[in-house]
Amino acid sequence: MPQGQFEYTLNFGPHHPSTHGLLRLLLSLFGEEVTSCEPEIGYLHRGVEKLVESRDFISIIPYVDRLDYLAPVIQEHAYVRAIEQALHLEVPARALVIRTIFDELTRISSHIMAIGCLTYDLGCLSLFLYGFEEREKIMEIFRRTTGARMHLSYYIPGGVRVDIDCDIVAMIAEFLDKLDGYLRKVKRLALDSRIFQRRTKGIGVISQNMAMCSGISGVNLRASGVRYDVRKSSPYGIYELLDFEQVTLTDGDCYARNELRYLEIQQSMRLIQQCLSMLEPGDVKASNATSGEAISVPDDVVIYSAAETPRGEFGVHMFATKGGTKPYRLHFKSPSFASIQMLRQLLIGVKILDIPAILGSLDSIMGCCDR
Repeated sequence: MPQGQFEYTLNFGPHHPSTHGLLRLLLSLFGEEVTSCEPEIGYLHRGVEKLVESRDFISIIPYVDRLDYLAPVIQEHAYVRAIEQALHLEVPARALVIRTIFDELTRISSHIMAIGCLTYDLGCLSLFLYGFEEREKIMEIFRRTTGARMHLSYYIPGGVRVDIDCDIVAMIAEFLDKLDGYLRKVKRLALDSRIFQRRTKGIGVISQNMAMCSGISGVNLRASGVRYDVRKSSPYGIYELLDFEQVTLTDGDCYARNELRYLEIQQSMRLIQQCLSMLEPGDVKASNATSGEAISVPDDVVIYSAAETPRGEFGVHMFATKGGTKPYRLHFKSPSFASIQMLRQLLIGVKILDIPAILGSLDSIMGCCDR
């Protein structure tokens, strides 16, 4: 062992700013280099999967909202689709368009936060604040529609709770028209910044083989060159009617994951614009939809339903008994859980200075990971 260097153990988090008080990494270090990493989760565990067994199907929607709290309605989408499959509910076309619009607005909001938090962890506060300005506009659209800013409980089996009016459509169109200004700031302050590039390029590289073997999904998977997106592989909403391609990059490093979120914001803008052009008058709830009274599933069901959140594939495994108004068992597939497990392998050999960059680029949400 070189003179002056020795191996020691370090607790990185849960109180470190880059772990946001919710993740502990037990690191072994040789000088500044990580030799082993053991992630410890559970600091945000609320027992949601057990709690929902005593709730009826409609009452579970607010719980689903609060798992990945930056992508609540997309998780709602996966959950209500499971119930719609069990009940064979036909969702009206207008409701499907509205769901897709809100899903993509949520994706933009989440990616803005991911870019802002990563750059903030690396010392650039400006993009974090600029991002909050844009995110506030999305929150206002949500508030005007549902009365809530984050946890909307907006989707119901068979449709959505309330329709959107012409004012909301105009707000969405205006938001999209002005979002290019924010994207130019991301390009100038992050993607084209030599400082940001030196802190992220070649750091935390996930090879294509590593990505495919690890179970990760979403941006973290596609940034390593793997073409997989639930919106394409198992279309829901109106995604099969929209013109878009899966965006992939091949470098698999922190920079590629951040750049891919930037590109997906642009893609989401185009998807919403297509949706707005397809928005026709009509019902937003199925004729036999329910938003208040208890739902009773007709047969014994074992259903898996998934949606593409900003962090990857969020899945709902639902087990229900015949005539039951509550699930016998509900299990959620968390994309963040798989990403956190990558740290055991991903941090080996990196410098301790690079850990915040890697954590920020993975964009894990511990509420979804811990459940």
